[in-house]
Amino acid sequence: MGQCGEEGLQDILEIYFATPSDFYIGLCSDLSIAKDAAYTDLTEVTGSGYDLIALSTITIATLGVDNRKATGDEVTFNASGTWTSAYYWFMITPAVASGAYTLVCWDSVEDSPVELESGESLAIIPIFNATG
Repeated sequence: MGQCGEEGLQDILEIYFATPSDFYIGLCSDLSIAKDAAYTDLTEVTGSGYDLIALSTITIATLGVDNRKATGDEVTFNASGTWTSAYYWFMITPAVASGAYTLVCWDSVEDSPVELESGESLAIIPIFNATG
């Protein structure tokens, strides 16, 4: 298997994340997410006011040799009613060929599970780590 050099890794991330508004952040109530999971495997949070949130910016940062991080802008979920428990946030984007959503990455919600009630909010800063 070939290795990915620093410039290649940087270019891949810059091309992939070129249109931040094509990426969405959501919350799920799954207790765990398998490494080979698809978006359709997730159980999204439900409740009044919940919806996916489109990103407006994504910044690519160099963390060291062959190690990059793509960080999205902070998104805030605002509940207008009671939501089911959130254990993970996830990032999705439309697949090039099919248009179905592709699960890009996920991480646990800090202090999970988070259970929002009307008037409460949850802020997430989505981060995608890539190593070459």
